[in-house]
Amino acid sequence: MALIDDLRRQAAVPLSKMTELIPVARNRMVFLADQVYEHVLTTVVFPEDGGEIRYGGKITESDIAKTLEISNGPVREALFRLRQEGWIKTYPNRGSYMVDFRDPEIAREIYRFRVSLETGAFYTLAKSITAEQLSQLKVIIELLEKARQTSEIVGFRKADIDFHLKVVELAGGESYQAMYRPKLLQWYAMSFHVLMESMGSEEYKRHLEAPGTSSHCELLGALAGHDSVEAARLISEHFGYIAHVLGIGETGTTVDN
Repeated sequence: MALIDDLRRQAAVPLSKMTELIPVARNRMVFLADQVYEHVLTTVVFPEDGGEIRYGGKITESDIAKTLEISNGPVREALFRLRQEGWIKTYPNRGSYMVDFRDPEIAREIYRFRVSLETGAFYTLAKSITAEQLSQLKVIIELLEKARQTSEIVGFRKADIDFHLKVVELAGGESYQAMYRPKLLQWYAMSFHVLMESMGSEEYKRHLEAPGTSSHCELLGALAGHDSVEAARLISEHFGYIAHVLGIGETGTTVDN
């Protein structure tokens, strides 16, 4: 496992570096905590049968540390970050659980945030998108379409996430994207279960994109045509199926020049 190998490679500190032991240890802790954080997100957003972390299930520091064969310190730091971002909720005398974002109040909050932020991002980017930026998005769309044609769920969902994050980055910069990423992943963690339950696993695998919503190709076309209003309209439609299933949709969202 890469995480274990990384830990072992960093474990031996040369005598010449002993005076730097504390900063080295701290940097290693941060590095490992980041890896644990990504491990938890990957397990929840791209679930597999038999995974040690389940969507909506209990999560414990010791279990993760044991699975990854590391100390509890970086796991504790990673779980603190996840808790701050709203992934984990702790209950007295019960322990900590991964949040189920299908809860209507939580889903509505993420939905409003996503619609507001991405509508603005698509509107802004369509006005000024360059040929180079368009090329970057086309590469992602090609990966997405290839995964869709072969019914490769994980590949499709990864490309899907990458597309939306790239649009936000191109519109507002890397810090804008970093701020948005946790909420976007919470939406995708939730939407996977909603789509599987509402469409059925076989139907979902055949189509991958939610029915009755604007496609990624249509979104790319609006950006390529520098049509800000159409891009904003299409992206607000893009989330419609999930919002409808959960009963959290809102009408009346319009964008004018």
